[in-house]
Amino acid sequence: ASRGIGPFLVRRPNERLVVGVMGVNGRGLVLARAFAGGANSTVGYLCDVDSTVLDKARTAIAPLQDTAPQAVVDIRRVLDDKSVDAIVIATPDHWHAPAAILALRAGKHVYLEKPGSHNARETELLVAAARKYGRLVQFGTQTRSAPHVIELAQSIREGLIGTPYLARAWYANTRTT
Repeated sequence: ASRGIGPFLVRRPNERLVVGVMGVNGRGLVLARAFAGGANSTVGYLCDVDSTVLDKARTAIAPLQDTAPQAVVDIRRVLDDKSVDAIVIATPDHWHAPAAILALRAGKHVYLEKPGSHNARETELLVAAARKYGRLVQFGTQTRSAPHVIELAQSIREGLIGTPYLARAWYANTRTT
């Protein structure tokens, strides 16, 4: 029977999902650590255009798994490797949809940090590519799946605050990286 890691399927329990992580500064490094420490996953590649960031990430990830990941600056090297099952994309936002579509075209599953795209058209292209190439895309919307958020959304649907007609949201944070 198949087992999953997030949305990604591993064919047999003794097989490991091989992941390439694109964009390893900040959130990408956090995700690389998670996959490197996973029971059924390993980071095969780290990819970043900044070689200083790439070296730092490789040093951090190598001790977490049996084999050190390859460090590359060109995502095409990762996409060409048939042993890679999935690509994690944590690059600057403007690369999210284009990189995801390239990964899908290369036959890879995708874990994509938010935002998934800059506009509705990019989203349509992303959905079409996932369907065309038969691959899965998972967005990094962790809080949306939190039990308290699900409960709140259900309460609003049930009329707790009446009929919603306008919502505004923002996020403010001092980033250290």
